[in-house]
Amino acid sequence: MTEVFRSANRRLMAAGVFCVLLAFALRTLSLSAQSLWFDEGWSWHLATMPLDAMALTTAADRSPPLYYALLHGWVVLAGDSELAMRLLSTLADVAGLAGLIALTRRLTSSSAAAVFAGLLHAGSPFMLWYAQETRMYALVAALGMLSSYWLWRWLTDGDAGLPKVLASVGLLLAAVYAHYYAVFLLPAHGVLVALALLQRRPSGVRRRIVLHYAALVVGGGLLLMPWMALASVGFAYGDGFYFPPNTVSGRLMEWLRSYASGGLARELPEGWWGLLLVAAALGGIGYARAQRWMHLAAALSLTVVPVLAATIAVRLLYFDRSVFHPRYLIYTVPLSLAWCAGALTAGGRSRWLAGAAVGAALGLLWLPSSMAYLTQPALQRDDTRSAVQHVVEALEPGDAVVMSRDNFAVRYYWRGHDWPLIALPKGLHGILWSESDVLQRLNAAQPHRVRLVLWQDDVVDPQRLIESTLWHNGYQLGEYDFAQIRLPLYQLTNRPLQPLLLQPLGGRFGDALELRAFWQRSQALAGDWFYVVLEWLPRAPIAHDYKVFVHVRDQQGRLAFQRDKQPLSVLLPMRRWQAERPVRDPYAVVVPADVPAGRYQVVVGVYDGETGVRLPAFHPTRSLGDALLLEVVEIAHR
Repeated sequence: MTEVFRSANRRLMAAGVFCVLLAFALRTLSLSAQSLWFDEGWSWHLATMPLDAMALTTAADRSPPLYYALLHGWVVLAGDSELAMRLLSTLADVAGLAGLIALTRRLTSSSAAAVFAGLLHAGSPFMLWYAQETRMYALVAALGMLSSYWLWRWLTDGDAGLPKVLASVGLLLAAVYAHYYAVFLLPAHGVLVALALLQRRPSGVRRRIVLHYAALVVGGGLLLMPWMALASVGFAYGDGFYFPPNTVSGRLMEWLRSYASGGLARELPEGWWGLLLVAAALGGIGYARAQRWMHLAAALSLTVVPVLAATIAVRLLYFDRSVFHPRYLIYTVPLSLAWCAGALTAGGRSRWLAGAAVGAALGLLWLPSSMAYLTQPALQRDDTRSAVQHVVEALEPGDAVVMSRDNFAVRYYWRGHDWPLIALPKGLHGILWSESDVLQRLNAAQPHRVRLVLWQDDVVDPQRLIESTLWHNGYQLGEYDFAQIRLPLYQLTNRPLQPLLLQPLGGRFGDALELRAFWQRSQALAGDWFYVVLEWLPRAPIAHDYKVFVHVRDQQGRLAFQRDKQPLSVLLPMRRWQAERPVRDPYAVVVPADVPAGRYQVVVGVYDGETGVRLPAFHPTRSLGDALLLEVVEIAHR
């Protein structure tokens, strides 16, 4: 019997090594194919800072310092190439895979189920994606997995010794120091302890389990308190823009869709719900047929409890903040695979059919994403590398380069080039609310041309203060985009740059919305850009998210061309505007090439986007009933 057990262990070890090597090969196959994106650039920046400065910086951010400290040491040893920095996440991921195999073996008593879980992990596009990213998520998944493994061993081995539970609590504390969302694994671990107490054990053993676990959890919490006191305001800082209210159902659906798509922004096949249900149901049936009820409850708790705890906490504490993303709960993905692998737990030939069905269901969901990810380097991450190369190759003497916020992925690829980078607004976070900083920074540089490198500019510069300043002081030569990265190029005609001169208007729409002033181009070329900037002043809170139209009409009142949109952007709708705080609302539209030359009237109106009903417009001389007349634009042909 002992020989059989040893032989089974050797087979499990060999199969586990195969899974680890397969995962490592898949993850290193294209480790540096994709460019670093914004968040990875932030990781690089923090890793190259002195440790004390890095810790203080992360205290004002949403991620604690452990991963960055590890990356700091890793960069010293391995360098800061894309491959080297991402390799740390790859190694963490395969360590987590080994922990998954060990935990699944403990939950199912089946070597086949353990290896099956390892194969699912190796092929999961969710895990593959974050194993190739210079971020902390693969590390959090590995720490969470290993913490769960040692806790389960402590609860089921029967000796109730301290080293195993000390390892579990220590690893969980490390996971929380890598990402705050690891704390939601704690209630799942509490359920595991409660399950253990339901087993037939001497009262002294039960008491020892409770006392030891409670003491270590409290001790871990005390070790976390100094950091939390320092970083208490860092996690939920205000974004400055509108975020749809968090709901439990909404965040749960977001997690499920991300899980089903492998974490990639891809269309899911019809019936994806059914495929997930098949995999989950067969996993649960496998545990049930083997009558491993405690293990079934443990696998379910490790998968479901953290997601529920996180979505409920977000709903209660941060109702309208963007503090949730499925990747924050990455450790639930491999834990869910331990659940699905339960399909191979029961005896008999049917277990292989169940395992094949689980593999087919998840394969239909994940294989297209994995293949696309491995064969399309620019699938989702911003191609910062190519964007910077494009800018550098096109630079001329007298050019200035302006980034929207401090994009350290751009700085990573900018190394070795002499041109300075101007970040607007300054710093990693924040919103640009004034054009004075734009004028000050550009006038100090005195450029002839300005190249913009814009990423999420609708968030950091919703009023387009950078571009509207350039509209007034020059003209756009062109634009080349790399996915979400925009690269407009402007030629300046004014030196020094002048502030945008707004013409007072004092018109009103409805009872509370004043169109205080505006600016527009008085001349435009057919086939070229035409610009309008509106300055709104809400006199009271606006109860509805209205849309605005800018119509350009001929002398007979016929529409020549138009631009309709939600003012500013969907991230700052009217209901979020502060009363008595003016906001600038920019409009850029290309004049159709076939518009006849002549004089045209520019007209502005406000309407309900759902019903199309326009608000009444009031002005002594410019009101058209449901719109306001601005000025005339002269359109010419080249």
